Amino acid sequence: MSSMRNAVQRRNHKERAQPAERQKWGILEKHKDYSLRAKDHNLKKRKLSALKSKAADRNEDEFYFGMMSSQSRNGVKVAKRGEENAGGGGKTLNMDVVRLMKTQDVGYLRTVLQATRKEMEGLEKEVRGQEVGVKTTAPTPGKGRVVFGESGEDLVAVPVVLMEDDEDDLADLEEMDDEESEVEDEEKPVVPMTKAEKVAAKRKRHGLEVKQNRLESLRDRAKKLSTALREVEDQRVRMSGKGGGVNKKGVVYKTRERAR
Repeated sequence: MSSMRNAVQRRNHKERAQPAERQKWGILEKHKDYSLRAKDHNLKKRKLSALKSKAADRNEDEFYFGMMSSQSRNGVKVAKRGEENAGGGGKTLNMDVVRLMKTQDVGYLRTVLQATRKEMEGLEKEVRGQEVGVKTTAPTPGKGRVVFGESGEDLVAVPVVLMEDDEDDLADLEEMDDEESEVEDEEKPVVPMTKAEKVAAKRKRHGLEVKQNRLESLRDRAKKLSTALREVEDQRVRMSGKGGGVNKKGVVYKTRERAR
């Protein structure tokens, strides 16, 4: 029976509209609006009753040292620290003092950004060297080919001078070297790694991951510092009023002036 009752077409629900003579009073309040107002009113009543009971049950002998320095006006606590630091007490700092503070901020940000970039460059060299398995050394000036010695540690820079006709020969030589290396790799027997070698390789991979994570955090930090430095410098320019531009007539104007 219930399914039959639900299958019957019912009348569409239409909310009562605002009468034309009452449109000047605004939107007509619905029952859901009244429910929201009632819930908010009851919540505030409960909060007030809880605060009143807390004030009535307070300990009159309660003491802490903050009472010696704190003050209140009409029952509202007033903080002197906020007034001294212009935190809402209506006291403002001098423009010269603010400009000096901005200058100090710029100097600090530049110093920290320079140190971050220096650390990032050194870490990038270490990570790049560990990824290719070669210890990083000072870059050789000019064009040259790095040749390894027999011991594998000595590096000798051999200058390379390529002519236009030698480029094809060089490409052929590189292809031959690749083919020879592939053949040598196939002929080499697979030697299982010892336990000590596995531990060393694992430590090396872990150290590389740590350095890569540190490098990523340094890049993020340098990006944020650059953004902060640019913002503080823009604030200094706007405060001094020296920033601006030149209009199409060649007249120089400042930021606080209208472009003529």
